[in-house]
Amino acid sequence: MSVGIEAFLWGIGSAISLPLGALLGIWWKPKQKINSAFMAFGAGALLFALTIELFGHVPHHVHEHGYMSLLAALVGALAGGALFDTLNSMLNNQGAYMRKLSSAKDYLLGVRREQKNNLVEQLGKIKILSKLNPDQMAELVSKVNPITVPKGRTLFTQGDVSDSMYFIVEGSVEIVLHDTKGDKSIALLTANDTFGELGVVSDQARSADAVTKSTSYLFQVMKTDVDNIISKFPELKESIDELIKTRVEDLAEKAPSGINADWKKACLNRIDEYSNDISLAEVVKETAGKHATGGAAIAIWLGLLIDGIPESLVIGMLHNSTLGMSLAFIAGVFLANLPEAMSSSVTMNKSGMNIMKIMMMWGSICLLTGIGAYLGATVFPSDPQGNIFYFVLGIEGLAAGAMLTMIAETMLPEAFEQGGAIVGLSTLGGFLSALVVKVL
Repeated sequence: MSVGIEAFLWGIGSAISLPLGALLGIWWKPKQKINSAFMAFGAGALLFALTIELFGHVPHHVHEHGYMSLLAALVGALAGGALFDTLNSMLNNQGAYMRKLSSAKDYLLGVRREQKNNLVEQLGKIKILSKLNPDQMAELVSKVNPITVPKGRTLFTQGDVSDSMYFIVEGSVEIVLHDTKGDKSIALLTANDTFGELGVVSDQARSADAVTKSTSYLFQVMKTDVDNIISKFPELKESIDELIKTRVEDLAEKAPSGINADWKKACLNRIDEYSNDISLAEVVKETAGKHATGGAAIAIWLGLLIDGIPESLVIGMLHNSTLGMSLAFIAGVFLANLPEAMSSSVTMNKSGMNIMKIMMMWGSICLLTGIGAYLGATVFPSDPQGNIFYFVLGIEGLAAGAMLTMIAETMLPEAFEQGGAIVGLSTLGGFLSALVVKVL
């Protein structure tokens, strides 16, 4: 059997745990702490394999070939880490974040923070609300209720009791006034506009209708929450009473000088303290159906692929090297792949992706891991000399850096997200198990 075919089979063997893990996860649906323990164990085993089989050889290479070996390994590792981080971020922005619970939560938290940033920006332009201090504004923003409203829905009617105010994230809302001359459209509001605040802060009935002109994603703030803030801030109530006596319309007057940057920053810092974690149910709700879109599905597949390419190349290079294949490295990759596929498949399935598509994704990654190992064994020489040696060492460093970054950015955060403190001992267990495999 040729070296390339042998490397291909080693690659398939290390990655067969991907479709197996996917099937096991979908069938078993393990509790989060169990899956976390598996994932941390796999991460520990992979860390050992990286440390001993790749980075562990660098001191020997420095002794044999000089400090250029160290430079090649360092540059390669840093480039690999930066490349993985960049590609991972790009793909997450296209929908690949849905492949993991931790990355989905991080992405959605970032989206919510940006939305709250816009909310503070808009609410701060309302003269009355701009008088709130950062603690009070943060408390108000934490009470926001996100809602999706279909096209043509009347949010409130002229004369209704003012029970809430709204902030438009996406979509459009028309404000329609009724008088003796008929109906009159007085405003078409779009993203980042605020409406309904006048009645909320002044206890006035709705002065017009609000009707969605397209499917709209809105933030709703209830009057009771606004009143609760006002009751804690007597100076704010005095200002409201004074303005009501003069001219009710002044309540919605925009601050001409804009928003104080320090005030806004303080508000956002306090909002972070009020913000709650995103639950699995919220992740499933907010990502439901998005896996079905072509762009998101491709991004998820590419995200899974960049997790596997580095290790496949290393398997081929190790098999073709003078040291031969490392069973500890194969074991580390196999153990790391199993829980990763278990966790990701459960998350993707709950968010709407069908089982057949999930299995095709993992099966194709398994096949490509074998192909990557074949290329690693056939493209790179087994005993490089001269400048080729430093190039090959740099490529090994590139793969190792990408793998180490992947462990730190995806595997361990995912494990901790689901299991908490159990991650430490499980990671240690995986590390020591790989040590035992290496010794035996």
